[in-house]
Amino acid sequence: MKNTGLALKPLSATTGVEISGVDLRAPLSDADAADIRAALNAWGVVFFRDQALEPEHQLAFARAFGTVEVRSHPTSMGQVDGHPELAVIRREPTDGRNTGGFWHTDQCFLPDPPLGSVLYAKQLPTRGGDTMFAHMGAACAALSDGLRDMLRGLRAVHVRLNYHGIDGRAQWGVTADELAHYAEKYAGIEATHPVIGRHPESGQEILYLNPIYTDRFEGWTRAESQPLIQHLCARATRPENICRFRWEDGSLAMWDNRAVLHYALDDYPGETRVMQRCVVLGPWLHPPGSA
Repeated sequence: MKNTGLALKPLSATTGVEISGVDLRAPLSDADAADIRAALNAWGVVFFRDQALEPEHQLAFARAFGTVEVRSHPTSMGQVDGHPELAVIRREPTDGRNTGGFWHTDQCFLPDPPLGSVLYAKQLPTRGGDTMFAHMGAACAALSDGLRDMLRGLRAVHVRLNYHGIDGRAQWGVTADELAHYAEKYAGIEATHPVIGRHPESGQEILYLNPIYTDRFEGWTRAESQPLIQHLCARATRPENICRFRWEDGSLAMWDNRAVLHYALDDYPGETRVMQRCVVLGPWLHPPGSA
């Protein structure tokens, strides 16, 4: 099958678009890559269905948008044999916690988070297992002028360990021994980023925080910071600001890690879900007010 003209079907008013008319086993033409990038900039996440991909195809698609990262930081994910760029996100019936089962952006706790993530479905449950996405550009635009002006002057600290425990208190489903292990494994992995940044391609202002990894505002205490952080995250993830993607065999998604939060639902008890992910490196958000 040769690549033909692309067709776009938005999934909500602000977030997510399905793209058809392309076979991702074939190299992307320059025109198709440009159209997909434009859709990603506009909608935050793009989806493809009915793709029969090998690891080489997924990586070739990702490389059309930037350098694919080879893992460089501690993680609990496995990887695809022979392809260190591809992580395996596996959820078994006996697992206590669901990886990605909370609103977040990937690797926000690193100084240079990736531009985007490319996720391909390998094994799906018979029901459930959807992923939700929320556009943080739309969330930022909906804020009052006064609140947005105040947030432009703030930076926030994102902490890797927070998923497992905060201030020595374990999160749900984490034992004391596990928390001690993760506290050692992820010690010192945190980064500070502007709360509002400007997208380097669309120029849109983006609200950059999430309810778990975002620990506090720089210069504020956690206790002072959390009411506002949680308020902003609750507003950003209102139903009217999200899309929910139903995975099928052969589905692939790419999201702009700078512009959207995502949440993997855990609603398939007793079943297995296996996904294959790589991340794309690229320019990060510009400071607010920059061109």
